[in-house]
Amino acid sequence: MIEFLEKEHIYLIDGVIVPSVSEILHFIFPDKYKNVDIDTLTKKAEYGSKVHEAIECIEQESDMPELDENQKFSIRQYLRLKEKNNIQVQIQEQMIHFKGQYAGRFDMIATVNNELCLCDIKTTAVLDEEYLSWQLSFYELAFKSMYGNGFEKLHAIWLPKGNYGKLVEIKRKSISELLSKLEEFKENISNGFIK
Repeated sequence: MIEFLEKEHIYLIDGVIVPSVSEILHFIFPDKYKNVDIDTLTKKAEYGSKVHEAIECIEQESDMPELDENQKFSIRQYLRLKEKNNIQVQIQEQMIHFKGQYAGRFDMIATVNNELCLCDIKTTAVLDEEYLSWQLSFYELAFKSMYGNGFEKLHAIWLPKGNYGKLVEIKRKSISELLSKLEEFKENISNGFIK
């Protein structure tokens, strides 16, 4: 059973703490946000969270949160991409794990132009495709281990603030690359290099 403790941002599998995909990504990209001050990071995270929440509400046909003009623009871009690419959301915000070794929560599984895809919503000014390649590939590996199947494609639904949205296909990492990086991460934890 997977649990997530929101306040501590900790995943538990059968009561045991396991690393998150975010922690593994921080290990792979340790300097990703080093030149960004904490206030800016917090504002960007809040902006992105609100856009994610609004998209969930659209797909669940529930009441929308209050949005500012930029967020409303991002939502209009999402709806445009949804129509243009025939995006039909199947599952949103599901927790998954890879054999009890790491856990995470993906944004959505959707058919995109009639192909089953794993999608991540990004509101960043610049789309980091290498970061997304690792992120979505780790999610796909976990999903495959739990359900036995993967996806035809991996996609970013990119909704940059105040700019036109794009659907971007993301190249996947090989299983050997993922397992090698996971072992490297675990070795660093056991040697005390990561706390």
